[in-house]
Amino acid sequence: MNIVASRKIFYTFSGTLFALSIASLLIYGLNLGVDFKGDARIDVEYKNSIPSKSEIVDSLKGAGITVTDVTQSSDHRVLVRMNYLTEADHQKVLATLRAKGEVEEKSFISTGPSVGRQLRRNALIALALALIAIILYVAFAFRKVSRPVSSWIYGVIAVVALLHDVFIPTGIFSFLRIEIDALFVTALLTVLGFSVHDTIVVFDRVRENLRRSSTGNFEELVERSLKETITRSINTSLTTVLSLLAVYFFGGVATKNFALALIIGIIIGTYSSIFIASPLLVTVERWRRKRS
Repeated sequence: MNIVASRKIFYTFSGTLFALSIASLLIYGLNLGVDFKGDARIDVEYKNSIPSKSEIVDSLKGAGITVTDVTQSSDHRVLVRMNYLTEADHQKVLATLRAKGEVEEKSFISTGPSVGRQLRRNALIALALALIAIILYVAFAFRKVSRPVSSWIYGVIAVVALLHDVFIPTGIFSFLRIEIDALFVTALLTVLGFSVHDTIVVFDRVRENLRRSSTGNFEELVERSLKETITRSINTSLTTVLSLLAVYFFGGVATKNFALALIIGIIIGTYSSIFIASPLLVTVERWRRKRS
């Protein structure tokens, strides 16, 4: 299969996914978790039998506590999410849960609204700085490449692919109403690094092939560069995804969404590095040639 020659198919597929992700974000928004909107989360372990979700919700409601979600696991663990709690409310929740059986508190987090706003701002700043740093790095790394596209074009295309890799996983989480927490932002930053690494591997091979061949068809050169690196990219991503699948299925509740975000992001990132970023070099080169 000629990847570069079939680029319009991949552009259409990615454009559709991107548009659906934006639509989901506009319609459903993000299901912000305890880290961002200011609420509380308590993780407890029952020594004997676990009360049902309805029993937990009803007992806490009777104590004046608003419960937003209850998650039970097979190891007698219960994760309860509630509105923001003071320390007095925290002790009231513990007393109510202990009335249902012998229980041990594993963790408790209560985040106020002001902290949540600060975390949201810091998360956006972190993502923005990461994107700026990447475009500057790629432009510097390819500074000696001036034909048939300029070095800064490589950086811009890398960032376009990275935006693709950020918005699609975020849109999927928005559509599925999966909670967004600080670990999700960590996963996105990890995906950015993973994706730009794959993209630079292909771009670097394009640069090397340009040095070896002073003349020739640029589209054929990019296609050859892709064929020379695609196996490495897929194998690297596949081994990582297999490890993350083990974390997702056998890890704890706290790491489940983090692993899922990484799995989706790495798959999308590998796809964009191969089928979007490199073909975009050819698209830009053709557009500039037509203009001149």
